Amino acid sequence: MTESLLLTGTPQRYAARRHLKKSDVNPIDPRWYLVLSLHMTNTPVLEIAEITGYAVPTVYSILKDERVIEMRQQLLYHVGQEFENLYPKVVAAIDEGLINPDIKVRLEASDKWLKAHGKYKGEGNINNVQVTAENVVMQILQDARAEKETE
Repeated sequence: MTESLLLTGTPQRYAARRHLKKSDVNPIDPRWYLVLSLHMTNTPVLEIAEITGYAVPTVYSILKDERVIEMRQQLLYHVGQEFENLYPKVVAAIDEGLINPDIKVRLEASDKWLKAHGKYKGEGNINNVQVTAENVVMQILQDARAEKETE
């Protein structure tokens, strides 16, 4: 037997062209996706339960489901990729700010650069707060949710 037969149980050329069967896919219920979306926008569990009609323990079990965790990780990965793609534009904007003839613009660009590189904490910020990509994503999702609610 070839290695592809041992690993998948079917020849590689057949597996690549075979249509997916219903048993091959275990999709997430749309309401579960709603639970994940609400959770990622920092919606309290009690509110998620109220919105979706699930009991609080059910919401917790949905969030612990392997498929939901995997989807959450994929979403965070793709959002992280979007941020990485914006990095050159951010650097260019700060660079332009540093050479701007207006002193206020130059000082603001310098401030942003120094904060980004941890050279100083800024005004009155004594504590060293670690910001994770997840915190940034949560903040963006919360801002988007707030914008939708005000429309």
